[in-house]
Amino acid sequence: MARINREQAAAASHPSGHALVLAGPGTGKTSTLVARHAFLRSRGRDPLGIMAVTFTQKAAEELKARLGSKAPSDSWIGTFHSLSARFLKRFHAEAGLRRNFKILDPSGQRQLIADLGIRWDSDDGDLTDIIGRWKDALVDPAEAAVRSIGISDGQAPLRLAAEHYAAYEEELARRGDLDFADLVRKAWKLIAETDAVGEFIASRFTDILVDEFQDVNRVQVELLMALAARGASIWAVADDDQALYGWRGGDVRLTVNFSDRFKGARSYTLVENYRCDPAILAAANTLIARNRTRVRKSLKAARPHKPGNVVRVRAFRTDREEADWIAAELRRMIGAGTRPQDISILFRTASVTPMIQQALEAAGVPFALTGASNFWEMPEVRMVADLLVEIERGAAGEVASRSRIARDLVSTMAGSKPGDAAPAVGRAVGETPPAGSSSERASLWADTAEAAAAIAASHADSASFRDHVSVMASRNVSDGADAVAISTIHSSKGLEWSHVVIAGCESSLMPHHRNKDVEEERRLLYVGLTRSKGAVDLTFSRARFGRGQNPSPFLAELASSPKGAVVWPGGDGGEAPAAAQPAARPAPTAPTATTVKGLATYRKRGGRSLVPPGEE
Repeated sequence: MARINREQAAAASHPSGHALVLAGPGTGKTSTLVARHAFLRSRGRDPLGIMAVTFTQKAAEELKARLGSKAPSDSWIGTFHSLSARFLKRFHAEAGLRRNFKILDPSGQRQLIADLGIRWDSDDGDLTDIIGRWKDALVDPAEAAVRSIGISDGQAPLRLAAEHYAAYEEELARRGDLDFADLVRKAWKLIAETDAVGEFIASRFTDILVDEFQDVNRVQVELLMALAARGASIWAVADDDQALYGWRGGDVRLTVNFSDRFKGARSYTLVENYRCDPAILAAANTLIARNRTRVRKSLKAARPHKPGNVVRVRAFRTDREEADWIAAELRRMIGAGTRPQDISILFRTASVTPMIQQALEAAGVPFALTGASNFWEMPEVRMVADLLVEIERGAAGEVASRSRIARDLVSTMAGSKPGDAAPAVGRAVGETPPAGSSSERASLWADTAEAAAAIAASHADSASFRDHVSVMASRNVSDGADAVAISTIHSSKGLEWSHVVIAGCESSLMPHHRNKDVEEERRLLYVGLTRSKGAVDLTFSRARFGRGQNPSPFLAELASSPKGAVVWPGGDGGEAPAAAQPAARPAPTAPTATTVKGLATYRKRGGRSLVPPGEE
């Protein structure tokens, strides 16, 4: 524990009972977790009695590597799902499973569905994903059926999915097998309700270490509570300000109200950030302080401010100009010696990427889609292209058969070119995502369809746009070894770069107009800002998807940052957006005044329009 700071040492040496460690970005949470493991061993704990739970296999492998020989090969270190599977294999009889039960992967699930004679249209979504999300929410087939009653005709496939869910579960039980979504739920019930398993837990496990607790869903918390009820102490690392997965069952309140479920829990906070410049942290702290559902805290930089490492907000007239500037700036940086792999372009949804991909390619800037789908390969883009062809030909085809809106378009706009038909097609496709899509996928579907339609409108005919889609989808991008990373903000969590560009900072995308949880959207921008070890460029366009745009209200909130932390160096869009206003539901109190090393003292400007520093 000699290489960790005082905050980390206090958390790692928590004496006994439950504990929550609030670890902000760049504060060394993994080092603290490793130190906790070392502390427990130094107090005589058996390494085999210390369970460590992670969210990804990559994180589990990293933890094992950090622990090295201190953790035996048969240590209980893994993801929620892998550890649950281990329990179930050990106690298969108590769980009502055959000795060599199978855990079906997606292909196995699809085969089971086929064996049942179920015919499912993939355009209606992934049936296995729909069932999996029901299971994660602890919704059984009976409740799914009840929930499907009375839904709109547009969501009719969900009623059918509920029927298939019941048949699927019956067959899975008959075979004595499980699917991936069953593992945590089944292990929770086993631990909570079976005496033999409870006795094993009580005699074996003294401590449970949990990584990324802020991302847990309901069933995962139930599993941890069952372990705690058998005598184990829960020591969890979390950051409520980085809780981003409400759309898949995560709930930030589980972190904020940790002690409600784990009685007597002590809280520790890590705020010394080893990644970001003080200016970036000043802006990030100002932004996130507006959230109500959080534990109040403020990150502090472990290093002094370096000139130039600030948040720069740039406005552009069009998304094409935005993309061209990004490509030119990255080309300049690379020419000046910055490695491509030290740069990242982040965004809320992949709908902003087509212009950027084309501009980077034209500028000769290598890039890799490290945390995002290729826009041109997305099914909604192909659907826009195909529906435009059907309209121009005046003949309804596969796409038009999917919805009445699409059929009406083919009928009423027969013979129309993309310039006339594209806006209506973008709306028609965007409004009909596959039934059962998660809210996040439905949002991406709508944005991508709209973006594809805006690009299609510039083509002379539908055939040329469909050919363009095929050509762009077939192009190879770099493998990521020596390339600029292009990623959604969701996929960037846990990563860092020397320079970060966050594109598409408009009011319809950030906060996303389909997400009612403004605080989660604010957390997304906070995560994006704190990925950078250097400067951050925030860009927005006055026009995107062929229509006017307003700047994100979060940019107005950033105007309250300490002077010099956020600057407006210009851009093709002209002046700072005077119309921007802070997002709804501001925090009840303003951030505490603070002095940032290398910057002026905080000056409250909450609620005012954005004004470039020096022009007040």
